[in-house]
Amino acid sequence: MKQLGRRRWIWSPITSWQARRLSRVSGVSHDEAWVRIRLTTHPEESHLALTRDVLARVLLTRRTG
Repeated sequence: MKQLGRRRWIWSPITSWQARRLSRVSGVSHDEAWVRIRLTTHPEESHLALTRDVLARVLLTRRTG
């Protein structure tokens, strides 16, 4: 995940900067803040966030099951 964070700073530094601020103020993780900011500024990417959530649930189910 650390590598993803570095890539996010390169690909979209403004979104990453805003996510860092949101993370500090709200107390959510930087990844969650980044997704929230990204969906606010780029609503056309909402299907990607949904796919990410579904994939995470499947992977967590496999690890615990």
